[in-house]
Amino acid sequence: MTLYGLIDLGVGSTHVSGTGTRNGLINGGLADSVWGLRGQDDLGSGWRALFQLETGFNPSNGQVDDQNGRLFNYQSWVGFAHDDYGRLTFGRQYTIGQTFGNELEQAGWKEMGLGATFKASDNFQFDNLVNYVSPSVAGWTLGVGYSFDAAKPDGYATSANSRAFSAGLKYEQGPWLAVATWDQMRLGNTVDTQAQPRALQLGLAYDFEIAKVAVGWTRQSHGYVGLNGSDPDDLGVAVGPRAFADGGHADAWYLGVTVPVGKDSIVLQWSPMRPSWTWEDGHRARSAQLGTVGYIHELSPRTRLYGFVGYASHYTLDNQFDPDGSHTTRVMAGLQHSF
Repeated sequence: MTLYGLIDLGVGSTHVSGTGTRNGLINGGLADSVWGLRGQDDLGSGWRALFQLETGFNPSNGQVDDQNGRLFNYQSWVGFAHDDYGRLTFGRQYTIGQTFGNELEQAGWKEMGLGATFKASDNFQFDNLVNYVSPSVAGWTLGVGYSFDAAKPDGYATSANSRAFSAGLKYEQGPWLAVATWDQMRLGNTVDTQAQPRALQLGLAYDFEIAKVAVGWTRQSHGYVGLNGSDPDDLGVAVGPRAFADGGHADAWYLGVTVPVGKDSIVLQWSPMRPSWTWEDGHRARSAQLGTVGYIHELSPRTRLYGFVGYASHYTLDNQFDPDGSHTTRVMAGLQHSF
């Protein structure tokens, strides 16, 4: 059994036009602060039992991120694995779409990384989830997952019997990475929307050594599959605005570039988005974009300093496609340590 963790904390300033500026400590500027336990048991004949328990916390105040009583809010699963047959896991865990899609990300800047626009690759988990990941064959890996009753990321059930399906195909060999994922949800009937969120993600990355480049595209339809958006219209579930949930879709593109500078790196990411719907007042939802530039300085294999600047146009971190057309700017510097 292994005890592990990551502590990431920094100082930042976030300005939203028409709202004001917030300054202070920000948890998880590059990656969320977590601690956990993981281990395995040799069962013989190449089989092994696996488990992982993980919880997020805020190092600025010592509190667990989850406010609904979860002891392990990030991961809590057990399963079996064999090098020839793959891995089968049961419990609270990440979806296949999240796991495969997130590998395109160059840097997980707080609320401004890939997951800000590719919501199916954002940091979310589902309860009651069964995942199967195949062994790698000539670089190809297949994954499928099914949740018998998905719950919101903040820990309470959205409705009875909300099902979630996730599948993905990944190719990873040498400098190449290619991913394709499909996610589909069926929400229970206790929320005020007919949304049946789904998401398709396609991406490709290549490491040129002088720079690593990643590109991607996603179409998110009928709301966010991770239930990790906003709920501005009080639908009872965080799938985004009603116009999106009840038949709209949003296309997003992604370009990420990492340029090594010795052991350090410069990271640039850009993601334009185009929604399809029209608001109730008759105005068409405006296209948006999110861009970041940052620097990561390696103090040691386990400790990093970093800083980034991000700007979102016609898009806010809390309300995504904001009908008021707000702009968001964030500047942050922080320290990350893993153990």
